[in-house]
Amino acid sequence: MISRSLLLVLLVLACLQSFTTAQNANGPKKCCFTYQTNQIPVKYITKYEITESQCSKPGIIFTMKDTRQVCADPHVDWVKSHMNKLDQQSPVFKSFVH
Repeated sequence: MISRSLLLVLLVLACLQSFTTAQNANGPKKCCFTYQTNQIPVKYITKYEITESQCSKPGIIFTMKDTRQVCADPHVDWVKSHMNKLDQQSPVFKSFVH
């Protein structure tokens, strides 16, 4: 009896997991909900990504040398300046999140 209950619970959890995954399949992969407020030195940034227009807030995702990702407000001057510097170094830095 316990094994049937356990099997039923596992089956329900598997169905919920696939439903959750299917719900997110058509949405944006990465969005910013909060922004880094302190300026990050550009020497620590390896690249940036622009979030999709489907996100509720516009955002720039900076990838750091240690692979952390940090969200920044694209309307702030230091963020614009860092994006320009990275674009001048190499066109590889700019990418869009799809």
